Amino acid sequence: MIQFSVVIPLYNKANYIQNCLESVLKQTHKEFEVILVNDGSTDGSETVVERFQDSRIRLVHQENKGASAARNKAISLAKHEWIALIDADDYWYPNHLEELQNTIEQFPKADVVCNNYEILLEKDYVKHPTFSIEYPLKAQYIEDYFKGSLIDPIAWTSALSFTSSIFKKVGEFDTNIKSGQDIDLMVKFGLAATIAFNPKVTMRYHRKTENNLSDETGLREKLNYIDNHRSEEKKNPPLHQYMDINRFSLAIQAKMAQDNTLFKELVGRLDLHHLNSKQKLLLKTPANVLRGLKSLQSKLIQFNLYKSPYK
Repeated sequence: MIQFSVVIPLYNKANYIQNCLESVLKQTHKEFEVILVNDGSTDGSETVVERFQDSRIRLVHQENKGASAARNKAISLAKHEWIALIDADDYWYPNHLEELQNTIEQFPKADVVCNNYEILLEKDYVKHPTFSIEYPLKAQYIEDYFKGSLIDPIAWTSALSFTSSIFKKVGEFDTNIKSGQDIDLMVKFGLAATIAFNPKVTMRYHRKTENNLSDETGLREKLNYIDNHRSEEKKNPPLHQYMDINRFSLAIQAKMAQDNTLFKELVGRLDLHHLNSKQKLLLKTPANVLRGLKSLQSKLIQFNLYKSPYK
């Protein structure tokens, strides 16, 4: 039976960590440890964890260094070879670790395995991802992670597991990246790892939570993960297209924020052949119209309608 080291970075998630930890402890697969690194929380998050009486839980404290450093610290303390990540505001269904084990056993060459996931966009609307692979409902080895992730990413941070060996081989989480370090890690896995996918949904990601780092990080800082692999892009066309999709997303955010310098910089690096017609049109759309479309998207979600430029 596979034994997992479950890693949870913890920073000011007092309102979420209890549900997260309860979802971990309710797993049907019982062979695991839980390592939480309290990354300098100031809201009493650690006191919530301390209420749990379970010998499998370890709580480690450090001064605030960011999610990358917290995860790296936890993984360095892991007893087991297979690492399973979950963020403190996410939620596993009871079969999550069981399905990870099933995938590991079914695809023995894999050193990264990904379960399917769902995203809670609004209070009553759950988005199910769309993958650009031929058989999205089939368990399989992923031949090209970047081709398969042009609409939604095959791997979600709280839905995957990997060996500590491949993690060390690719260089761990980049502590210089404040937002997008999980995407950066998956690029490194996509270049070096054997990846397997399980289509069963076993976790839920909450898009809107307190202290969401991706919402708080400056747009220009997000360039770090996008530009981290420019040399590899020159040799890997699917990676180039995948990163151009990320550049498009950041360019739209920059235009809406009226950061014209960053917008022009990103568009200048884009190969427009990598974008669909909707995406090309949005790049030409005025900022005030983009903000209106974003507001309309939120309103449509309330009627269970979700429109996206990625498909």
